[in-house]
Amino acid sequence: MNSDEDQTPPEKPARRRGRPRHDIGAAAINDDRPFVSSLARGMAILRAFRAEDRVLGTQVLAERTGLHKTTVSRLLGTLTKLGYLRYLPEYGKYAVSNQVLTLGYAALGRHGFGEMVRTHLEAIAGRGDCVAALSVRDGSHMMFVELIRKPTAVVLNLNVGSRIPLAESAPGRAYLFALSPQDRAEVYEMLATLHGDAWEREKRPALDAALERMAREGYSSSFCEWQPRHIAIGVPILDPLTRDIFTISVGCNSANVSRETMLKEHLPLLLNASREISTLSGSSFASNPGA
Repeated sequence: MNSDEDQTPPEKPARRRGRPRHDIGAAAINDDRPFVSSLARGMAILRAFRAEDRVLGTQVLAERTGLHKTTVSRLLGTLTKLGYLRYLPEYGKYAVSNQVLTLGYAALGRHGFGEMVRTHLEAIAGRGDCVAALSVRDGSHMMFVELIRKPTAVVLNLNVGSRIPLAESAPGRAYLFALSPQDRAEVYEMLATLHGDAWEREKRPALDAALERMAREGYSSSFCEWQPRHIAIGVPILDPLTRDIFTISVGCNSANVSRETMLKEHLPLLLNASREISTLSGSSFASNPGA
């Protein structure tokens, strides 16, 4: 008969080292998720490329991202191995590869969203010398992700990938109108830091007036406020699945198309596009600022 001292206590379950494993699913999505700095730095590298950039080197990317050149070099190597960048030895620099396009097409292809938007853009662009565009926010700018125009339409040489400022542009104002008050306040803080003293003196009053005007009229506008001779109007729309905010807009050169013509010819098509896409997503911003 064994004594108490001879009895071996039951083994305790082995302890896992590190963080407990979380299921990847809706239940795991919360504000306590870890922030992966290396991933954020990698995305910063990709975002540093602009539509007008053919190739970029380590030095320029370090300046644009604020990262150390050694860190940039490591990230460039990883992004190149993953296929998102191409190294061009003849230049000693990097270019964005077509692999990046797969991310955008995957987003636009959901539920026929991109096809529906494209149909409306084609109808708008068919009315005259203008550019019809689908845009998303990129930091302090809006970026064109789809753009249709006639060959004769020249509007500041804008193309897919071009970025325009949030505060002064029609797409940017349409986007800000669609944000919740809390989200808009956060963007305002970012813009205040970006513009410095000019924010309270001129940028914010002009933007506030533009958003109030949109609440009354149902569309955003920027008439020669961003660039001389550039006039544009826009509306926000929602992705029906993710609820991400996009904007569709039309821009013209005021030397070729008057404001009155834009409002008569293009605005009805723009508002019709907003209504049809809003039906798909089940949301409307026309009479509900900050919704």
